[in-house]
Amino acid sequence: MKKIKFFLFKMLKEIFTLLNKLGVNKKTPGALKVYNFLFRTFWPYKNIVEIQGSKMYININDESSSMQRTFQGYASNLIHEKATTDLFKKIVKPGNIVVDLGANIGYFTLLAAKLVGQAGKVYAFEPEPKNFKYLSKNIELNNYHYAAVFQKAVSDKAGKTELFICPYDSGHHTINRYDGIEAYKRDRILEKKESVEIDTITLDEFFRNREEEIDVMKIDVEGAEFLALSGMDNILRKNRKLKIFLEFFPLLIRKMGSSPEELIRKLLEDYRFSVFIIPDDYDALEGKEMTRVNSVDEIMNFCKGEADHINLFIKQ
Repeated sequence: MKKIKFFLFKMLKEIFTLLNKLGVNKKTPGALKVYNFLFRTFWPYKNIVEIQGSKMYININDESSSMQRTFQGYASNLIHEKATTDLFKKIVKPGNIVVDLGANIGYFTLLAAKLVGQAGKVYAFEPEPKNFKYLSKNIELNNYHYAAVFQKAVSDKAGKTELFICPYDSGHHTINRYDGIEAYKRDRILEKKESVEIDTITLDEFFRNREEEIDVMKIDVEGAEFLALSGMDNILRKNRKLKIFLEFFPLLIRKMGSSPEELIRKLLEDYRFSVFIIPDDYDALEGKEMTRVNSVDEIMNFCKGEADHINLFIKQ
């Protein structure tokens, strides 16, 4: 029976991949409900799946539909943002210090912990309670005792703020403002505005009495990237070997009340970083090599559409 389920599950993914190429995808009316039903029906695993060398807890029957979609995405693909993942695996070395801002349930945290090994250290920050629960569970599941997790949002100041809960995407919760969730809702119906109070910190304060120099940082904080960078000025100026993976989503940054253009200008001019666009993920530079960009205008040309966003690799 188990072998039959594995076969049927494999066929299901292949059929939906083919239909997607033919223009029938999960946005087609009714297709998502059918896919979700068949996915749960033919799901051949228990609650644990190996993804990129680490065990990940998968709860396809979580009460939240957005969490269900998150788990289904990881379980179906066994990889997230392939081009960024491949580059991350090349950049992160044994013994490195890695910081993950917006860790969600831990995909990049687990990947970093696997790569740095016991000689390294991983600091992961995730403010949303349910994501944090699964993040902590995944760290414990792999016995990555050198990965420390913190239920806080990294911002431009320490204190308290509201974290607005996104009902359609477990990776799209936003601090301070609800605007980003509403702006990216597309045709989804938002029935109510839900939020929780959370703690915020700055990285400069967090690392003030720590001797480690950060080697690699991943920043995906749903529009709060400018705020997070504003709270790590000392780190950006002093960590000369720092490498950063950053999701750049102008729409969400603007809805947070910040300027995406100013964010890029500060990286290029104030901190003198080299900025590269990672190809393929989110259709940027599809099929091409990683490309260095030297001006604000160059980068903004890749984000002309309101929903356009890209992943950046940033280094000294």
